[in-house]
Amino acid sequence: MGLLGLALALAAACSGPGGDASPTRSPAAATPSPAAAPEVTLAEAGRVLAGVLGAGGVLGAATPHLDADRRNILEQTRDGQEALTMAAFNSSAEALPAYTWGTPELLVPRLAREPAWFAAIIDRRDDTGEVRTAVLTLVRQGEDDWRLSSTSLLDEGVRAPQVAKDAEGYATALGTEDQTVAISPRLMAPLHATSAEEGDRGFAAGLIEKSPHTTGYADEIAERRLDEKSECLGYDSIFAASNYPVHALRTADGGALVVYSLIRTTTRTIKVEPCASDVRIPPDARKLTSESFIRKELRTVETQQYVSTVPAKGSGRQAKVIGYLGGLTKVTVS
Repeated sequence: MGLLGLALALAAACSGPGGDASPTRSPAAATPSPAAAPEVTLAEAGRVLAGVLGAGGVLGAATPHLDADRRNILEQTRDGQEALTMAAFNSSAEALPAYTWGTPELLVPRLAREPAWFAAIIDRRDDTGEVRTAVLTLVRQGEDDWRLSSTSLLDEGVRAPQVAKDAEGYATALGTEDQTVAISPRLMAPLHATSAEEGDRGFAAGLIEKSPHTTGYADEIAERRLDEKSECLGYDSIFAASNYPVHALRTADGGALVVYSLIRTTTRTIKVEPCASDVRIPPDARKLTSESFIRKELRTVETQQYVSTVPAKGSGRQAKVIGYLGGLTKVTVS
Protein backbone atom coordinates (compact mmCIF):
# COMPACT_ATOMS: atom_id res chain seq x y z
CA MET A 1 0.00 0.00 0.00
CA GLY A 2 1.46 3.32 -1.07
CA LEU A 3 1.17 6.65 0.74
CA LEU A 4 -2.09 7.60 -0.99
CA GLY A 5 -3.61 4.19 -0.25
CA LEU A 6 -2.49 4.44 3.36
CA ALA A 7 -4.04 7.87 3.74
CA LEU A 8 -7.35 6.64 2.27
CA ALA A 9 -7.33 3.58 4.52
CA LEU A 10 -6.64 5.72 7.57
CA ALA A 11 -9.44 8.09 6.65
CA ALA A 12 -11.81 5.16 6.27
CA ALA A 13 -10.65 3.73 9.58
CA CYS A 14 -11.68 6.83 11.51
CA SER A 15 -14.76 7.94 9.52
CA GLY A 16 -17.27 5.56 11.05
CA PRO A 17 -17.87 3.19 13.98
CA GLY A 18 -15.90 0.36 12.32
CA GLY A 19 -12.69 2.38 12.37
CA ASP A 20 -12.61 2.89 16.07
CA ALA A 21 -12.09 -0.69 16.16
CA SER A 22 20.49 11.77 23.77
CA PRO A 23 16.63 10.94 23.65
CA THR A 24 13.81 13.33 24.49
CA ARG A 25 12.28 12.76 27.92
CA SER A 26 8.53 12.94 28.41
CA PRO A 27 6.04 13.33 31.26
CA ALA A 28 3.96 10.32 32.25
CA ALA A 29 0.62 9.51 30.63
CA ALA A 30 -2.14 11.83 31.76
CA THR A 31 -5.02 10.82 34.03
CA PRO A 32 -8.25 10.63 32.00
CA SER A 33 -11.39 12.70 32.54
CA PRO A 34 -14.56 11.05 31.17
CA ALA A 35 -16.22 14.40 30.52
CA ALA A 36 -13.24 15.98 28.79
CA ALA A 37 -13.44 16.84 25.12
CA PRO A 38 -10.83 14.83 23.21
CA GLU A 39 -7.48 16.55 22.85
CA VAL A 40 -7.11 14.61 19.61
CA THR A 41 -10.02 13.54 17.40
CA LEU A 42 -10.15 10.19 15.64
CA ALA A 43 -9.97 11.96 12.27
CA GLU A 44 -6.90 13.96 13.34
CA ALA A 45 -5.18 10.82 14.64
CA GLY A 46 -5.76 9.14 11.29
CA ARG A 47 -4.22 12.03 9.40
CA VAL A 48 -1.25 12.20 11.78
CA LEU A 49 -0.52 8.48 11.50
CA ALA A 50 -0.73 8.58 7.70
CA GLY A 51 1.63 11.55 7.60
CA VAL A 52 4.24 10.04 9.91
CA LEU A 53 4.28 6.61 8.24
CA GLY A 54 4.18 8.11 4.77
CA ALA A 55 7.07 10.48 5.44
CA GLY A 56 9.10 7.68 7.00
CA GLY A 57 8.57 5.51 3.93
CA VAL A 58 9.59 8.20 1.45
CA LEU A 59 12.64 9.37 3.39
CA GLY A 60 13.72 5.89 4.41
CA ALA A 61 13.83 4.73 0.78
CA ALA A 62 16.41 7.35 -0.16
CA THR A 63 19.77 5.82 -1.16
CA PRO A 64 22.25 6.96 -0.11
CA HIS A 65 20.91 8.78 2.93
CA LEU A 66 21.91 12.42 2.92
CA ASP A 67 22.36 14.25 6.21
CA ALA A 68 19.13 16.13 5.51
CA ASP A 69 17.26 12.85 5.00
CA ARG A 70 18.52 11.54 8.32
CA ARG A 71 17.57 14.71 10.15
CA ASN A 72 14.08 14.63 8.66
CA ILE A 73 13.58 10.98 9.59
CA LEU A 74 14.80 11.58 13.15
CA GLU A 75 12.41 14.53 13.41
CA GLN A 76 9.58 12.01 12.96
CA THR A 77 10.70 10.08 16.08
CA ARG A 78 11.36 10.49 19.79
CA ASP A 79 12.03 8.42 22.91
CA GLY A 80 13.03 4.79 22.30
CA GLN A 81 12.10 5.03 18.63
CA GLU A 82 14.63 7.82 18.16
CA ALA A 83 17.38 5.77 19.83
CA LEU A 84 16.69 2.76 17.61
CA THR A 85 16.48 4.87 14.45
CA MET A 86 19.76 6.64 15.22
CA ALA A 87 21.44 3.25 15.79
CA ALA A 88 20.09 1.99 12.48
CA PHE A 89 21.68 4.97 10.72
CA ASN A 90 24.99 4.50 12.53
CA SER A 91 25.18 0.79 11.72
CA SER A 92 24.45 0.95 8.00
CA ALA A 93 24.81 3.23 5.01
CA GLU A 94 21.95 1.44 3.29
CA ALA A 95 18.33 2.55 3.18
CA LEU A 96 16.12 1.70 6.15
CA PRO A 97 13.87 -1.37 5.73
CA ALA A 98 10.82 -0.66 3.59
CA TYR A 99 7.37 -1.43 5.01
CA THR A 100 3.81 -1.18 3.80
CA TRP A 101 0.99 -0.76 6.26
CA GLY A 102 -2.54 -2.08 6.58
CA THR A 103 -5.66 -0.40 7.93
CA PRO A 104 -5.14 0.67 11.56
CA GLU A 105 -7.30 0.42 14.61
CA LEU A 106 -6.89 3.83 16.22
CA LEU A 107 -6.79 3.91 20.03
CA VAL A 108 -7.31 7.56 20.88
CA PRO A 109 -7.82 8.41 24.56
CA ARG A 110 -9.63 11.37 26.06
CA LEU A 111 -6.98 13.21 28.06
CA ALA A 112 -7.30 15.85 30.75
CA ARG A 113 -3.99 17.49 29.95
CA GLU A 114 -0.93 17.41 27.71
CA PRO A 115 1.01 15.67 26.33
CA ALA A 116 -1.52 14.38 23.81
CA TRP A 117 -0.86 10.86 22.55
CA PHE A 118 -2.57 7.96 20.88
CA ALA A 119 -1.83 4.38 19.85
CA ALA A 120 -2.56 2.33 16.76
CA ILE A 121 -2.66 -1.39 16.04
CA ILE A 122 -1.73 -2.02 12.42
CA ASP A 123 -0.36 -4.78 10.20
CA ARG A 124 3.17 -4.18 8.88
CA ARG A 125 4.47 -5.97 5.78
CA ASP A 126 8.22 -6.07 5.06
CA ASP A 127 9.90 -6.44 1.68
CA THR A 128 9.96 -10.25 2.02
CA GLY A 129 6.18 -10.33 2.36
CA GLU A 130 6.14 -11.20 6.08
CA VAL A 131 3.26 -9.56 7.93
CA ARG A 132 3.46 -8.72 11.63
CA THR A 133 1.00 -6.77 13.75
CA ALA A 134 2.56 -3.63 15.18
CA VAL A 135 1.53 -1.47 18.12
CA LEU A 136 2.59 2.15 17.60
CA THR A 137 2.40 5.09 19.99
CA LEU A 138 2.60 8.68 18.82
CA VAL A 139 3.09 11.72 21.06
CA ARG A 140 2.52 15.39 20.33
CA GLN A 141 5.21 17.84 21.40
CA GLY A 142 4.55 21.49 20.75
CA GLU A 143 1.48 22.74 18.94
CA ASP A 144 1.39 20.37 15.98
CA ASP A 145 4.57 18.28 16.11
CA TRP A 146 3.67 14.60 16.24
CA ARG A 147 6.38 11.98 16.59
CA LEU A 148 6.53 8.21 16.68
CA SER A 149 7.47 7.28 20.26
CA SER A 150 7.54 3.49 20.13
CA THR A 151 6.95 0.48 17.90
CA SER A 152 6.44 -3.08 19.12
CA LEU A 153 5.56 -6.20 17.15
CA LEU A 154 3.04 -8.61 18.64
CA ASP A 155 4.34 -12.13 19.19
CA GLU A 156 3.44 -14.66 16.51
CA GLY A 157 -0.09 -15.94 16.95
CA VAL A 158 -0.98 -13.27 19.54
CA ARG A 159 -3.91 -10.92 19.03
CA ALA A 160 -4.16 -7.56 20.73
CA PRO A 161 -6.77 -7.38 23.50
CA GLN A 162 -9.98 -5.46 22.96
CA VAL A 163 -9.56 -1.91 24.25
CA ALA A 164 -12.52 -0.34 26.06
CA LYS A 165 -14.09 2.55 24.14
CA ASP A 166 -16.90 4.97 24.86
CA ALA A 167 -19.96 5.55 22.69
CA GLU A 168 -17.99 7.89 20.41
CA GLY A 169 -15.14 5.43 19.89
CA TYR A 170 -12.57 6.99 22.24
CA ALA A 171 -10.37 4.85 24.47
CA THR A 172 -9.73 5.33 28.18
CA ALA A 173 -6.19 6.18 29.26
CA LEU A 174 -4.95 5.01 32.65
CA GLY A 175 -2.68 7.05 34.87
CA THR A 176 0.70 5.54 35.67
CA GLU A 177 -0.33 5.00 39.33
CA ASP A 178 -3.72 3.41 38.54
CA GLN A 179 -4.66 0.96 41.30
CA THR A 180 -7.56 -0.81 39.56
CA VAL A 181 -5.21 -3.20 37.75
CA ALA A 182 -3.00 -5.95 39.19
CA ILE A 183 0.20 -4.01 38.41
CA SER A 184 0.08 -0.24 38.09
CA PRO A 185 1.43 0.87 34.68
CA ARG A 186 4.50 2.56 36.23
CA LEU A 187 5.55 -0.68 37.94
CA MET A 188 5.24 -2.92 34.91
CA ALA A 189 8.71 -2.04 33.59
CA PRO A 190 10.69 -2.55 36.83
CA LEU A 191 8.86 -5.80 37.58
CA HIS A 192 9.55 -6.99 34.05
CA ALA A 193 13.23 -6.10 34.53
CA THR A 194 13.33 -8.13 37.74
CA SER A 195 11.76 -11.13 36.02
CA ALA A 196 14.31 -10.86 33.17
CA GLU A 197 17.27 -10.78 35.58
CA GLU A 198 16.18 -13.12 38.36
CA GLY A 199 13.64 -15.42 36.72
CA ASP A 200 11.71 -17.64 39.11
CA ARG A 201 13.88 -16.47 42.03
CA GLY A 202 12.82 -12.82 41.89
CA PHE A 203 9.97 -11.11 43.69
CA ALA A 204 8.19 -10.69 40.33
CA ALA A 205 7.67 -14.47 40.19
CA GLY A 206 3.96 -15.20 39.90
CA LEU A 207 3.11 -11.67 38.82
CA ILE A 208 4.26 -11.87 35.18
CA GLU A 209 3.76 -14.89 32.97
CA LYS A 210 6.88 -16.84 31.96
CA SER A 211 8.07 -16.13 28.41
CA PRO A 212 11.27 -15.72 26.37
CA HIS A 213 11.22 -12.01 27.24
CA THR A 214 10.89 -12.52 31.00
CA THR A 215 12.25 -15.63 32.73
CA GLY A 216 13.73 -16.71 29.39
CA TYR A 217 16.27 -13.91 29.65
CA ALA A 218 17.29 -15.04 33.13
CA ASP A 219 17.88 -18.58 31.84
CA GLU A 220 19.91 -17.22 28.93
CA ILE A 221 22.08 -15.08 31.23
CA ALA A 222 22.83 -18.02 33.56
CA GLU A 223 23.84 -20.20 30.62
CA ARG A 224 25.98 -17.49 29.03
CA ARG A 225 27.85 -16.91 32.30
CA LEU A 226 28.95 -20.54 32.34
CA ASP A 227 29.88 -20.55 28.66
CA GLU A 228 31.86 -17.31 28.91
CA LYS A 229 33.64 -18.45 32.06
CA SER A 230 35.01 -21.45 30.19
CA GLU A 231 36.48 -18.97 27.67
CA CYS A 232 38.14 -16.90 30.45
CA LEU A 233 35.50 -14.17 30.13
CA GLY A 234 33.21 -12.58 32.67
CA TYR A 235 29.60 -12.04 31.57
CA ASP A 236 26.80 -9.98 33.09
CA SER A 237 23.54 -8.54 31.79
CA ILE A 238 21.19 -6.23 33.68
CA PHE A 239 17.79 -4.74 32.87
CA ALA A 240 16.31 -1.43 33.99
CA ALA A 241 13.19 0.60 33.35
CA SER A 242 13.94 3.42 30.91
CA ASN A 243 13.14 7.11 31.34
CA TYR A 244 10.88 6.98 28.29
CA PRO A 245 7.12 7.47 28.79
CA VAL A 246 4.74 4.75 29.90
CA HIS A 247 1.34 4.67 28.18
CA ALA A 248 -1.64 2.58 29.24
CA LEU A 249 -5.21 2.02 28.02
CA ARG A 250 -8.13 0.28 29.68
CA THR A 251 -9.03 -3.07 28.14
CA ALA A 252 -12.57 -4.39 27.82
CA ASP A 253 -11.99 -6.96 30.58
CA GLY A 254 -11.07 -4.27 33.12
CA GLY A 255 -7.33 -4.70 32.75
CA ALA A 256 -4.79 -2.62 30.86
CA LEU A 257 -2.69 -2.57 27.72
CA VAL A 258 0.68 -1.08 28.75
CA VAL A 259 3.44 0.24 26.48
CA TYR A 260 6.89 0.81 28.03
CA SER A 261 10.63 0.38 27.44
CA LEU A 262 13.53 -1.39 29.13
CA ILE A 263 17.26 -0.81 28.81
CA ARG A 264 19.47 -3.91 28.79
CA THR A 265 23.19 -3.43 29.49
CA THR A 266 25.50 -6.39 28.86
CA THR A 267 29.23 -6.62 29.63
CA ARG A 268 31.83 -9.17 28.54
CA THR A 269 35.13 -8.78 30.38
CA ILE A 270 38.48 -10.50 29.81
CA LYS A 271 39.35 -12.19 33.10
CA VAL A 272 42.47 -14.20 32.22
CA GLU A 273 45.12 -13.49 29.62
CA PRO A 274 46.36 -14.78 27.25
CA CYS A 275 43.58 -17.39 26.93
CA ALA A 276 41.03 -14.62 26.20
CA SER A 277 43.29 -12.24 24.33
CA ASP A 278 41.81 -12.83 20.87
CA VAL A 279 38.06 -12.39 21.40
CA ARG A 280 36.23 -10.94 18.42
CA ILE A 281 33.37 -8.50 18.87
CA PRO A 282 30.07 -10.13 17.78
CA PRO A 283 28.75 -9.04 14.35
CA ASP A 284 25.69 -7.19 15.71
CA ALA A 285 27.86 -5.08 18.03
CA ARG A 286 30.57 -4.56 15.40
CA LYS A 287 28.13 -2.44 13.39
CA LEU A 288 28.33 0.26 16.08
CA THR A 289 32.09 0.30 16.70
CA SER A 290 35.25 0.49 14.65
CA GLU A 291 36.96 -2.08 16.92
CA SER A 292 37.21 -5.74 15.91
CA PHE A 293 38.42 -7.31 19.18
CA ILE A 294 37.60 -6.94 22.86
CA ARG A 295 40.60 -5.33 24.54
CA LYS A 296 39.45 -5.48 28.16
CA GLU A 297 35.68 -5.03 28.20
CA LEU A 298 32.78 -4.91 25.73
CA ARG A 299 29.67 -3.10 26.94
CA THR A 300 26.49 -3.09 24.85
CA VAL A 301 23.25 -1.23 25.50
CA GLU A 302 19.98 -2.44 24.02
CA THR A 303 16.75 -0.42 23.86
CA GLN A 304 13.75 -2.72 24.19
CA GLN A 305 10.15 -1.63 23.53
CA TYR A 306 7.36 -3.77 24.96
CA VAL A 307 3.60 -4.18 24.99
CA SER A 308 2.04 -6.10 27.87
CA THR A 309 -1.42 -6.88 29.16
CA VAL A 310 -2.17 -6.47 32.86
CA PRO A 311 -5.31 -8.05 34.35
CA ALA A 312 -7.83 -6.31 36.56
CA LYS A 313 -6.97 -6.18 40.25
CA GLY A 314 -8.16 -9.26 42.12
CA SER A 315 -8.55 -11.36 38.96
CA GLY A 316 -5.88 -13.85 40.06
CA ARG A 317 -4.32 -13.78 36.59
CA GLN A 318 -0.78 -12.81 35.62
CA ALA A 319 0.43 -9.97 33.46
CA LYS A 320 1.67 -11.09 30.03
CA VAL A 321 4.25 -9.67 27.62
CA ILE A 322 2.64 -9.81 24.16
CA GLY A 323 4.91 -7.66 21.97
CA TYR A 324 8.52 -6.56 21.57
CA LEU A 325 10.89 -4.69 19.29
CA GLY A 326 14.44 -3.71 20.17
CA GLY A 327 18.06 -3.54 19.21
CA LEU A 328 21.53 -2.40 20.18
CA THR A 329 21.78 1.37 20.51
CA LYS A 330 25.27 1.81 22.01
CA VAL A 331 28.53 -0.16 22.03
CA THR A 332 31.61 0.68 24.10
CA VAL A 333 34.97 -1.11 23.88
CA SER A 334 37.54 -0.43 26.58
